[in-house]
Amino acid sequence: MLREFTAVLMLVVAWPLQAGSDTSGFYVRHEDEAAVVEHTIAQAGENQQLVALVLGAQWCHDSRALADYFNDPALAGVTENIALLPVDVGYLENKHSLLSQFGYPAYFATPTLLLIDPQTRQVINRATLPAWQSAHNESAAALQDYLQAQQLYWQTQWQPAPMVPELEAFETQQASRLYEDYQQLGKLLAKEDNGQPAPGLNAQWRAVKQYRMALQSDLIRMHQAGEIGDKTPNYSPIDW
Repeated sequence: MLREFTAVLMLVVAWPLQAGSDTSGFYVRHEDEAAVVEHTIAQAGENQQLVALVLGAQWCHDSRALADYFNDPALAGVTENIALLPVDVGYLENKHSLLSQFGYPAYFATPTLLLIDPQTRQVINRATLPAWQSAHNESAAALQDYLQAQQLYWQTQWQPAPMVPELEAFETQQASRLYEDYQQLGKLLAKEDNGQPAPGLNAQWRAVKQYRMALQSDLIRMHQAGEIGDKTPNYSPIDW
């Protein structure tokens, strides 16, 4: 058992970047996700690397596109300096326990590319990561440039952000609501992905997307300002 677990850890920290478009093995499900994350962060800290936590799913074309970019041999020089940790979120599974330790309790799309400082466990690219949620519109070259720029930013300019209790409470509250919507939407996605009728999927997808995109935009603005502001946003409930 220990030998198998060690092999999984080695796979996560040193992902074999191979050419080709088969991305079915990129996003990984871990039996002990917490242990894998801890190992990755510890290794990244020792090696002075950023952690690239990539959340995605094989059913998502943007997730497959991002995986394909990471598999591009042109990125090998960049990814040598990054601890890559791909995680399979299945059909929009609840990842609060994984993400809350990084001050990012909910993901807003598949894929989500979080670049994390291993010492403070803070996400350094909160404001710019939305571009990779539509990875199908990007390219391997763009990802290479992005990772290089973020590494330089981390090494020369980035500073840890102070904790804002009111903002953390608001974000946690909204994350709980979003995961409830994900649970309902995930059931419909699973049905469609398995060739079963999923009536209402498109309408519900649009409703959840409107909410999650508005929430993400508001949270980026709040984190940049370091406060919630005078008026806490309200979001219309989704009728399931």
